[in-house]
Amino acid sequence: MTTDRAAAKPRIVLDCDPGLDDAIAILTAAHHGRLVGITTVNGNVGIEHTTHNALITAQVAGLDVEVHRGAARPLIAPTMDAARIHGATGLGDVALGELRRSVASDDAVAFLCDTARSVDDLHLVAVGPLTNVALALRRDPDLRSRLAGLTIMGGGAHAGNVTPVAEFNVWADPEAAAIVFREAAPVTMVGLDVTHKVLLGGSEASRMRSAGTPASRFAAGLLEYAYDRCREFGLEAAPVHDATAIIAVTHPHLFRRSSHPVTVELHGEHTRGMTVTDVRPPAAIAAEPAPPAHDVVWDADAQAVIDLIVEAVVSA
Repeated sequence: MTTDRAAAKPRIVLDCDPGLDDAIAILTAAHHGRLVGITTVNGNVGIEHTTHNALITAQVAGLDVEVHRGAARPLIAPTMDAARIHGATGLGDVALGELRRSVASDDAVAFLCDTARSVDDLHLVAVGPLTNVALALRRDPDLRSRLAGLTIMGGGAHAGNVTPVAEFNVWADPEAAAIVFREAAPVTMVGLDVTHKVLLGGSEASRMRSAGTPASRFAAGLLEYAYDRCREFGLEAAPVHDATAIIAVTHPHLFRRSSHPVTVELHGEHTRGMTVTDVRPPAAIAAEPAPPAHDVVWDADAQAVIDLIVEAVVSA
């Protein structure tokens, strides 16, 4: 058995829509995992911005990792964004230098499929709308069997954030999410049930900024912007949803999860995009056909997760 810490780090492809917390997730994945590649998707802002933001984050942190541009719009749904939270460009008001990097390809789906075939023990972590993942499953129906794990930041069993019952990533492309939950079981759902318990605020931003590196100052600015926006909504700290999903892959022992059928509601006037999670006892479910079961993450050692995210940033 190897004792090399680096060798034990999981290999990760990060599918994302940067986004304030996506950028911090990139730094977290690069530190606590072996980041094999980044794919971008339309979501928090448009695809040109999300791709630029992934590239600038990798550049600021000096990461030797390819970025592949993905889907520019949802499968069927109208294009929506979260610019009111993340700012017009997706990275708040943080000053960005000149971008000197370019994308490795404009075909994120091909990269996902090819990498799943060529890299052993690969974890796909999707922290934006699931458009790229659904398209990859269409291209390669055996994609899930080639992965060590498929973890999403999205959904929630009890509440939403963009509607009373729908979380943004699922709501932004519910048809794609329905494909993923139906055809790629088991998915690990790191949803609002747990991410709203992992909250970072001014003290964490100060810890990041005090490290004094370009990447730590960059991340501190992102967190400060998110923190200020959250205070406008009456919150005292900011959930860093996407980085929490990374830690659920790299440090799974810090999280509590259980298996439940999950389906995505597509048609309800008030419930479109809801991740309907069946938490009834198994005996009650066995009497009727049920959707595939997925690993739903409920809780975490929040302080330990926060410390690992800050560690990743200050080490970048």
